[in-house]
Amino acid sequence: MSSLNIHQLYETIEEKNMKRLQKFDDILKQIHTRIKYNAGLERTYCFFQIPEFIIGVPLYNIDDLRKYLIQSLAKDGFQHMYIDPNWLFISWEMKTKKKVGVKPTKKKKSDYKLIDEYKPNGGFVYNENDLLAMQEKTMKLS
Repeated sequence: MSSLNIHQLYETIEEKNMKRLQKFDDILKQIHTRIKYNAGLERTYCFFQIPEFIIGVPLYNIDDLRKYLIQSLAKDGFQHMYIDPNWLFISWEMKTKKKVGVKPTKKKKSDYKLIDEYKPNGGFVYNENDLLAMQEKTMKLS
């Protein structure tokens, strides 16, 4: 009577998954090499084409590879953008961080206008007739 060992089946599946992840990790090392090369050229970005297949390596699901690479790069702190078909744009440019807990200072709005900004609109306090009447009264006093 023949029997089938379930544990052996799971071990086989686990072994295949480990080999697949090892190949994914080898591709990730290629990306790290590309990043180091571009950093040596004083760049803060690079492109990487995700290989659809590798000669001598069993076929793999390219979507799984893409997800693995993106998750690994994000975990390492890289910004990335997937460009169809199978390109990754990777950036490691440092952006200045905003200070936490510090409120931005608001510019105090002035209650007064500068003389340079004044543009007369003709709405004077005294109208022209009142000014002429005051001028006549001052002439009579002197």
